[in-house]
Amino acid sequence: MKKNLIAILLAVMMCFAFAACTQPEENPEDGTKLPGTDIGGEKDPDGDPDDDPSNTDKGFTVTFECDDHVTVYVYETQDMSGAGVKTDTAYSRDSETGEPLGDGNGQVNFKLVFDDGYELSSIDIDNADGYNNLKGSADTDVENGYRITKITDNLTVTVTSQEEGAEEDYTQGYKVTFVCDEYVTVTVYKTQDLSSGGEVTFVAYSRESGTGALTKSGDGQVNFLLTFADGYELDEIVITEGYKNLKGDEDTGVVNAYRITKISAELTVTVKVKHAEA
Repeated sequence: MKKNLIAILLAVMMCFAFAACTQPEENPEDGTKLPGTDIGGEKDPDGDPDDDPSNTDKGFTVTFECDDHVTVYVYETQDMSGAGVKTDTAYSRDSETGEPLGDGNGQVNFKLVFDDGYELSSIDIDNADGYNNLKGSADTDVENGYRITKITDNLTVTVTSQEEGAEEDYTQGYKVTFVCDEYVTVTVYKTQDLSSGGEVTFVAYSRESGTGALTKSGDGQVNFLLTFADGYELDEIVITEGYKNLKGDEDTGVVNAYRITKISAELTVTVKVKHAEA
């Protein structure tokens, strides 16, 4: 009889011990699970619940900080034909599928909508090493549409608006002076989008390729189109030192359109013409 009683007590104790091992550990104050357990009560091998294979990679976080006159609409892919989602937070995603992507190849596509009477002043991204490029409407094919590419870290994007027609502070860009004769006209564009908004002038300033904001960062550029009088054509373009490349229509996609890249000093651009070949 005594032996049977001991056996029963041992069996009961083993049942309680097994139940305790299979239940998730709980915070004694609020009953929540403590680190080291996951869904189903199974123990995470290294005590880090973030290593749970069921967690989804959300990509890198991109936070927008805007003034009162601009709204951000985010798109999951490069297709920006729809309405987009009004938000101040986005995540780096695959350009085609829209799946969250945190491997350094993800991007964020977004459009800016301004109140009547306002336009873009600047777009500033806080972490220059956390992405590759900020591309504008020339690449997105959407007015005020932008794309941040190859995101490798969390970013904060500050968007500032200004009243339409507000005077710019040209000291923020390098001055580029065109020297031409009467047989050629220069039309300068603020961005790589040469479809509209050009200004006939002989003075330009280095600007960001996507936003058109004035810059002396060393990455600024000038985009321009040459128009020749009847019977004349380009002979050569000569530029003083202080830039990286002069790109032609293979890059601009427009005949007689050019792009001076990575401007690091004030430049003089001499455009020489000749009689067109018959």
